[in-house]
Parts: sequence; C-alpha cells; structure tokens
Amino acid sequence: MLRVYADFNARTPDGICWILRYEDSALEERISDLRLRKGDKIALYQDEDDLEVTATLDFRYVDILKREAWVAIPDWGSLIRK
Repeated sequence: MLRVYADFNARTPDGICWILRYEDSALEERISDLRLRKGDKIALYQDEDDLEVTATLDFRYVDILKREAWVAIPDWGSLIRK
C-alpha cells in the first residue's frame, strides 16, 4: 500500500485530509504517474515513528481550497500506533 504524508492538523470540518505529499511533491501532481484512482486505499502518516492509518482517496470540492482536489478519508478504525 502506498504511504503518503498527511498533515492531520489540517483537516476539513468533516475530517478529510487535504494536505497530501508523496516523496517530495504534492500527491495531486503524482496521481497519474502513480496510477491512483478515486476509491484507492493508501496509508497515511504524519511522522515516521508516530502512527499510520488507512485512507480512501477521493476527488471532490474542498471548501478550504475553493476548488476540487484529491483528498484522503481516514479510516480511524485502522489506526496503528508505532
């Protein structure tokens, strides 16, 4: 499963993560070359040695950004503390 950095402190009011990074770039810039699609599962982390949670990718309007964007919907039931 692809591991993606997420800023868990910057979520929408309904808990969706919108700051997503893979390696040194925004995940949005890498969606095509990583062959990701809406509904794919990814693993989110903020600090390497803190926690990991499975999330579902989605493409939707994000009020904070005032545009459609790739986001991740965390499944907090899958939370693993390291």
